[in-house]
Parts: sequence; structure tokens; C-alpha cells
Amino acid sequence: MVSSSRLRGYGVRWDPGARCYRVRNEVTGQWLRSGSSGELAGFHSFCAAFSAWRLFEVHRRTGG
Repeated sequence: MVSSSRLRGYGVRWDPGARCYRVRNEVTGQWLRSGSSGELAGFHSFCAAFSAWRLFEVHRRTGG
């Protein structure tokens, strides 16, 4: 398990040990995991990690 105190950021965090970005749902505290393997998902691009985070941690949208 990844120690959230070791990783800095909100939602998208850089994991220096794995040298990749990790995605965390800050509402539930769950980490995004890869498909059937169940391993923590890792992204080498911040943009890809941010896109995954936006889908993983859904926020209510106001307005209409």
C-alpha cells in the first residue's frame, strides 16, 4: 500500500519510489488500481493521470 504521507499532492501524486504518478480518490481514500491485476495504477504523464483522476473521483457539477 502507498503511504499517502509519502506522496504529495491532491488526487494525482508523484510516487518517487516507482517514478510515476498515482491517482487517489480523496473522498473515499481509495487508490486507482489497474484492471484485473489489482496493482496500483501508475502513469508516466501527469496529463494522463489527471484525466484518470477526473473520472475516478467524480464531483457534482453545479449549474446547468
